[in-house]
Amino acid sequence: MAFGVQVKSDSGDLIVSSDVKTYHYIGSPSYAGVQSSYNNYSGSRVYRYTITNAETPLVFIKPADANKFYAVLTHFKSGNNWTYDVIGSGTSDQPPTLYAFAALSGSTSSSETYGVMVKDASGNRTFDSRDKPLAIIDIVSAIPPNVPMDGGATSTSNVDPGWHECNIASYRAAMEHDFTSDDTHTDYSYSNSGHNSNYMFAAPSIAQSAYRKNGYHYHCDGCSNWSQADEHHYFTGNLGVFYRQAYKLTSSQVQAGWCSVKEFWYGNASKTSWAPWQSSCNSSSAFGIPFSQKSINRVSNSVIIADATNYV
Repeated sequence: MAFGVQVKSDSGDLIVSSDVKTYHYIGSPSYAGVQSSYNNYSGSRVYRYTITNAETPLVFIKPADANKFYAVLTHFKSGNNWTYDVIGSGTSDQPPTLYAFAALSGSTSSSETYGVMVKDASGNRTFDSRDKPLAIIDIVSAIPPNVPMDGGATSTSNVDPGWHECNIASYRAAMEHDFTSDDTHTDYSYSNSGHNSNYMFAAPSIAQSAYRKNGYHYHCDGCSNWSQADEHHYFTGNLGVFYRQAYKLTSSQVQAGWCSVKEFWYGNASKTSWAPWQSSCNSSSAFGIPFSQKSINRVSNSVIIADATNYV
């Protein structure tokens, strides 16, 4: 550039530039309530927030509970109104506090106090110390484990749940697995000098996963006895859980893990016989399996860490 301003750190990192827009604090998005909840295994909630701004906001999450995982699940806009859905682990409502940052608009600040202002060649502000610029503590590249469950990957072979007539609910206990995800995460250290309870992070939930346990049972009453009518008993079933990627921020680590968000349970039990006087039944659960077990979109994501103390 022929003219302008650049401020760099001792390491040569660019801090302020008249050619680069710096993000500044625009407020705390308003909490709109719980959009969905899941109460089995580790559980989860999806919390909704709204904020109005002409520029695209970057939102940071200050956890309501340091032991829970959180992430930005999705966002969308209508005009200048932005809506953000944040996922959090747990079986109780613990919405985090959000802090939003965006590029400056206009050529002047609403503040009358002294400070430092940097503008680009068009006269638009790129940095203004009076409008609380975003101060980043560290940025960590993080990826969750491939298998989200605390119990590890399920076996590809079927379990035999026994025979419980056509009462589908009775089959579930034998098909359970440790589908919780609280203790399954990948840990990354970050620069944490001065860490306090107001530390916050910005990170998306991109990866998703689904794992299941399969069940099968068959036996025949009368097949080995010529004096009895053959009676065939069958059961097939699947029990599994969906997961979404999320993060936990401890005093020394970023933990990339998972939130369980939904389960699927399918069972079909049938009892048949060629003899008309033998009892028969057929019963199915309501929810089938949408796809095979796997993890998708599992890539490294940037987790940006900052201190909310500067903006409260």
